[in-house]
Amino acid sequence: MSKNNDFWKKNLSWMHIVAMAVGVLLSLLYWYKAGQFSDNILKKSPILMALWGLAIGYILIDLVRSSKNRSEKNE
Repeated sequence: MSKNNDFWKKNLSWMHIVAMAVGVLLSLLYWYKAGQFSDNILKKSPILMALWGLAIGYILIDLVRSSKNRSEKNE
C-alpha cells in the first residue's frame, strides 16, 4: 500500500494537476472553436480531446521539471 502512495507522491505534484487542468481547458476550447467540425476522430470527440489535453499537460510539466532538476544537479 505504501509503495502505491509513494508512486503517486513522486509522480503527481500540484504542478502536474494544474498543467493537466489547463491542458483539458485549452483542448476543449480548441474543440469548441474548430475541432467539432473536423473529420479527424481525435478532433471530433470532446472526450478524446480532453484526454489528449490531460496527457499533453502532464508530459510538458514532467519535461520541464526533469530538465530543471538536471540543470540544478549540474550546477
